[in-house]
Amino acid sequence: MAEESNDVYSELVGFLKSDRADLRLTASEAAMGVTDGEGMANLIANGVIAPLCRLSSISHETSGTNALATLVHLSSSGTGSAQQCVEDILDYKGVSRMTEIALSNAGSSSRNRKASIGGGYGGGDSAVEMEWRKRVNYAMALFANITRMERGAIELSGFRMPVEAVPSSTTATANASNGVEEDELGGGGDEKTNEEDDVSSSLLPSKPTLDLLTARFLSTVYRHVAADTGSSTVTTPPPTTTAEELAANHDDPYQNFAAVLMNATQVEQGRQFVMKLHHPPKSSPKNTKPISILQTILPQLRSPNPLRRRGIAGTIKNCCFDRDASWYLLHELKIVTHLLYPLAGPEELDVDDKSGLDPDLWLEGPDKVREVDQVTRLLLVEALLLLCASGRRGREELRLQRVYVILKFADMVEECEEVNDRIEECVQFLRRDEEGTQDGSSDVFVEEAYTGSKKLLALPAPSAADAIRSSRDEEEYDDVD
Repeated sequence: MAEESNDVYSELVGFLKSDRADLRLTASEAAMGVTDGEGMANLIANGVIAPLCRLSSISHETSGTNALATLVHLSSSGTGSAQQCVEDILDYKGVSRMTEIALSNAGSSSRNRKASIGGGYGGGDSAVEMEWRKRVNYAMALFANITRMERGAIELSGFRMPVEAVPSSTTATANASNGVEEDELGGGGDEKTNEEDDVSSSLLPSKPTLDLLTARFLSTVYRHVAADTGSSTVTTPPPTTTAEELAANHDDPYQNFAAVLMNATQVEQGRQFVMKLHHPPKSSPKNTKPISILQTILPQLRSPNPLRRRGIAGTIKNCCFDRDASWYLLHELKIVTHLLYPLAGPEELDVDDKSGLDPDLWLEGPDKVREVDQVTRLLLVEALLLLCASGRRGREELRLQRVYVILKFADMVEECEEVNDRIEECVQFLRRDEEGTQDGSSDVFVEEAYTGSKKLLALPAPSAADAIRSSRDEEEYDDVD
């Protein structure tokens, strides 16, 4: 019986390799239908990954999209053979193939489909564009699965830190001199070994895969109008939409790149990529400061898409593991406000709580909506916990920025026990006295920072309501503390 079952999977793999498009289509649909753990393990054991990878590159056949969907399912966490699947995908140049799909254009897919015979697609360019979105979304989801493993993260990030993209004419010339075809650009560098890459580093810059994918991730051009307003300040996502539901939605095809960044920053190469400072071009204003990728993706914490928010929160958390970067994160990026904003809620704060707190965290008042995604809240609090553990100077900065105030109110309404535990650990760091100091010194440190000579500067500006009450009482502005 077991032999018969194994023969069925072996025949299915054979049909995926067929020269006939109809057989490939039928076989790809059958492979998509295998959802049980034993069946998926048998598919992988019978060598299904190689033909699926080859099929995934065919953009003008439905079987190509089916192959992508099957690879995503086989490599998803929770399946017993997912690790072996990822290893096989990497062996068959999965990074290069997914890069080609992710950096393709809807227009090129349209031309391919119109040139194909019996493609089975109707409805004009809109149907073709939706198919392109679906393929890109699957490719980015597969990238997210691949980069869960260190090998996958390193293959995507490169053995050396990726550099910014160079002019296409320069790149083409350099590639031609090194025997590299122009359409291989963006392949992630998996055609070379580490040693070969180091030897050629003086001749050709690293392939800018992550840079190009980041640019598409941040661009609003590729998002469906109905799915995203294009604004980075939208704070209220549709209440019935979860991250899991959005994963199967193709309106925002690059949404899963946030998870790719989160996975990539688990290795040093990925953290270097997002935190490397890029100097502005010479045509920029004189006082323009260099910026990093991390700085450009921070607004995604306020995206209406929970997948984007979750991935960026995880990316920040991974960067916080680097203790040498804590000063940059705290003082240059002002990371604390970005981390606290999703955790802040509609609670009314008194004057003492507002003292020293960034106004962005309380100005919205009762209209403020706290982060609805539990995983994102956990990642944000864990990032704060890592900053607390970075050293005494870091904790002092967190105390001055009144992190405790936001965490206190967040803890009151938090329903996830794991998030509560992390908040409690943060509070223990923030409220405890530093070694070698007197009892209560932490509280005194914050109190002295916002009293005395600094009081007028530290308190927030009076609200309109306060001004009205003041005028009614006929008090002079200068007499109000």
